[in-house]
Amino acid sequence: MTSKERVRAVMEHRKPDRVPAAFEAVGSVTEKLLKHYGFTDYSQLLEKYEIDIVTAGPEYIGPELKTYLNEKGERVEQSWWGFETTMHTTAIDTYGTTTYFPLNGVETVEDVDAVMFPDPDWFDYSSVRKVCDSNPDKAIIVGHEGPFQMVTFLIEMDQFFMLMLDEPDTAKRILERMNEFEMEYYRRIFEAGEGRVDVLRPHDDYGTQISLLFSVDMWREFYRENTIKLADLAHKYGAFYQQHSCGAVAPLIPEFIACGVDALEPVQKVQGLEVERLAKLYKDKILFHGGIDTQGLLPYGKPEEVRAEVRKFIDLLGKDGGYMLMASQGFEGDVPIENIEAVYMTDRSI
Repeated sequence: MTSKERVRAVMEHRKPDRVPAAFEAVGSVTEKLLKHYGFTDYSQLLEKYEIDIVTAGPEYIGPELKTYLNEKGERVEQSWWGFETTMHTTAIDTYGTTTYFPLNGVETVEDVDAVMFPDPDWFDYSSVRKVCDSNPDKAIIVGHEGPFQMVTFLIEMDQFFMLMLDEPDTAKRILERMNEFEMEYYRRIFEAGEGRVDVLRPHDDYGTQISLLFSVDMWREFYRENTIKLADLAHKYGAFYQQHSCGAVAPLIPEFIACGVDALEPVQKVQGLEVERLAKLYKDKILFHGGIDTQGLLPYGKPEEVRAEVRKFIDLLGKDGGYMLMASQGFEGDVPIENIEAVYMTDRSI
């Protein structure tokens, strides 16, 4: 099987020749791995680890975005969504923190409509076609922060939650405007891919380490419709819909399935997402992606423990399709190289 065939098989719960794998890491980890192996190109790393998925996306060509140094000398970057991120350097890596929220203080639908949102014309979609042309045998994945996740960059989360309670029409208008952009933006991506984009993957973190951020009923009221629209768009173009949502989102899995979601990513080590439980309840209903714990096992465990965990996930979820191997999140700087190798060098045969 090619990588594309392998990924599409497991998304359809058909048995592949081996479990497919994805790779994500913060920039410093990728650079460290390239240097460690003496590689000069990212594609070499994907080949070494036998990665089946390649990411594609359009190139931003819109209005100039400002960057500047704040009073502490930290770099501040403006997003094409309008929020600003301040880069903080720690002992491990450099991380961005949102420090300007353009929707802070909105109260009415009119307030929301007065704020400029991105325009799909701000992008050159030919880059999607180029990635597809360069990777004919790989599965192609597209997507960025979804309607809820992006909200947390545009307005502080506590303010948005209060809008959901006190001014639901205003909260829904924010989500509606965001989804209007997303639908056209992704439609143009699919058109540029000419049938070769395999997975649409919006990011929406609906959970914390211990629970959902809001009730299932509130999820239905504010997020169900947009999830259905995005899943239907993916299916219209022959692609699969992969919902990214960190946290303890087990109560939403039946909702995702009902909306047409094909895959859930990630599987975190939290209550309700135990691999044995997922295999029992949902094995043939939705694909699970990830699961190799980046908070405990990967930074602190031994390679043999990592290999055992990989085989556990493959044996419980991957025997008849329905599982994609990866860490529970992208590899961070505290994960030793030998444990990354243990993830990908473990036998993936079924």
